[in-house]
Amino acid sequence: MEPNKKRILFLALAVFWTISITIACLVSMSEVPVVNVDQVDKIVHLCFYAVFSILWFLYLRTKIRNTKKLFLVVFFLSVLFGILIEICQSLFTESRQADLKDVIANTIGALLGLALMAVYNKRFKN
Repeated sequence: MEPNKKRILFLALAVFWTISITIACLVSMSEVPVVNVDQVDKIVHLCFYAVFSILWFLYLRTKIRNTKKLFLVVFFLSVLFGILIEICQSLFTESRQADLKDVIANTIGALLGLALMAVYNKRFKN
């Protein structure tokens, strides 16, 4: 795939995923069936933010050539977005509340996604 189309695809995927997380975290979940797995919501948060960091990494690597700076930007973007979502849950929803454990799960997910990107970068240098 040509580089410009690849960049647009990664941007579209990253924006779509960001919107999806926002909707999933800010809508009422009273209609969603309850899954009786201990801490399943933390696993979901971890997965959301692993994918979030991977998609933004893949897009931003076309903009930020310094690898260390790229990792830091994506990490801070992921953590800040996770904190913002938690604040929005507290301020704008009645059925959701901010949770420090969610922020921790989001951060671990972002680190996991970036660790996968580090392996990817090392193995498939572009």
